[in-house]
Amino acid sequence: MTPTRTYFLAPLAGYSDLPFRRCCRRFGLVYAHTPLLDAGALLHHDSENREILARGDDEPWLAVQLMGCRPDDLRQAAAILNDYPFDALDFNMGCPVRKVMQRNAGAALLKTPELALDCVRVLRDVVKKPLTVKTRILSETDPDATVRFCLALQDCGIDGLTIHGRLPQRIYAGPVAMAVIKAVREALSIPVTANGGIFTAADADALATGSGCDRLMVARGAIGNPWLFRELIQGLAAAPTHAEICAMLLQQVAGMVELYDEERAFLAGRKIILSYLCGRGYRRRLRAQMAIVKTMAEFLAVFRQIEAEGPLAATDGVSDTPDLAGHRSDVEQPPATDGVSDTPDQHVP
Repeated sequence: MTPTRTYFLAPLAGYSDLPFRRCCRRFGLVYAHTPLLDAGALLHHDSENREILARGDDEPWLAVQLMGCRPDDLRQAAAILNDYPFDALDFNMGCPVRKVMQRNAGAALLKTPELALDCVRVLRDVVKKPLTVKTRILSETDPDATVRFCLALQDCGIDGLTIHGRLPQRIYAGPVAMAVIKAVREALSIPVTANGGIFTAADADALATGSGCDRLMVARGAIGNPWLFRELIQGLAAAPTHAEICAMLLQQVAGMVELYDEERAFLAGRKIILSYLCGRGYRRRLRAQMAIVKTMAEFLAVFRQIEAEGPLAATDGVSDTPDLAGHRSDVEQPPATDGVSDTPDQHVP
């Protein structure tokens, strides 16, 4: 545990909604972000906006992350968001997901830097709260282009920057270019948050050391594993117990049913349910049943079996038991995004 470090939960489309954030906050998380919000969808009153923008009265700090590539849309959307109770607005310039890139938003803006800077200037003119940007590196080996672009972002008047240390085409594969992040941090006078590849406290230590940043963003590593913040913030690396897994799974699913209608909660929630169960020794047959539940009653019927049985000492056919630290390194993590994003912060310490 490093008391001087600040951790952020990234904006993860399809994951970092209110129920998930509440699970993470139970283990020490303070700084979090909404899922990615499309400026056009906000202007056209999309039905999903309410859930994306939901904030609990019990949440200490929350930023909204906005995506778009049309300056006028961003201007109007930012004006609307000024009236919402968020602590900062983060602009997404790092999402590598195809459907975002095809709309010339997210990391696609890195291909048109002047448009990207115009978008940030428009937001700075309108946003009344701290404004931050989430972006990615432009080269894995030469920091100069990334540093120049980030300095231009700073000149636009932003209050903070988060940088994911992979190229957009890498998505989430390959090593994080920590030296490039470090060069950005050393060149800028605003706070810089490092992002990429944090699944354990050792990962966080490596990123902090390699980047020189004491502000770190957590994304995919927290999915199905809110206890990661207990490890990072409180220094407690113990794997979650069976009782803890059941309690958090039930809390998050119940929260999703409350936030969404039941049908939408389970359409979105099956992958979340499995993120808690996969790689922890739970019977494959029961996991398969969870993958098709459609109602709370169906969920509870399978959940009670899992709760009563617990994880098996030896799994039924697949090596999906956790490693000794409780980390599911053998399980492919869902493509949580940083466009789905990982973004950062504001006037935080």
